[in-house]
Amino acid sequence: MRIRNLLVPALLLGAALVQPAAAQTVLPLSFEVRGGVVIPRGDFDEGASTGWSAGATVHYRVAPMVTVFGGFEHAAFSVDDDADFEGVDADITDQGFRLGARFEVPLGGLTGVGPWLEGGATLNRTSINLSDDESGASISVDSDRAVGFEVGAGLSFAVAPKISITPGVRYRSHKAKFTDLDGEDAEVDVNYFSIDLGVHIRL
Repeated sequence: MRIRNLLVPALLLGAALVQPAAAQTVLPLSFEVRGGVVIPRGDFDEGASTGWSAGATVHYRVAPMVTVFGGFEHAAFSVDDDADFEGVDADITDQGFRLGARFEVPLGGLTGVGPWLEGGATLNRTSINLSDDESGASISVDSDRAVGFEVGAGLSFAVAPKISITPGVRYRSHKAKFTDLDGEDAEVDVNYFSIDLGVHIRL
């Protein structure tokens, strides 16, 4: 009888401990949408001007502070004013896929706030888009898809149990190869900073 009297409270205590743990289980998948400003650098800055970007990414947590991600991002740049383009609207777009990893470092003294670092590879295509104001005709010249890289850093601010705001800065770089009308190849270094704001949603 004494053993039974000890087992019953132990089972009740065990059930009470297991239920909160199950309720707090978080799936390893999360989603992030980002939007912001892109600033061309290097040779790319000679023709392109500041523009905007938007993208979406899926994250999968592989360790307490590490996620791997895959996503798609679109960036659009205006073109510097030039007499050769009078009466013609011109812009440059750079878009493609991204794959990499993010490292999150919790701050001991601040709950819900933590820095993150990320890096990875990109597979992008750059396009030069022209449209004539009078005729309405338009044409796009696309580069080959090229592998590049990106690195970034930012902060994560928890605003709800499963939602965080993630401002950040990233640097992206790849080479865009175009083929002109004579069949000659021309290569352009596409380098730019992205200053953006994200919303990260955990499942």
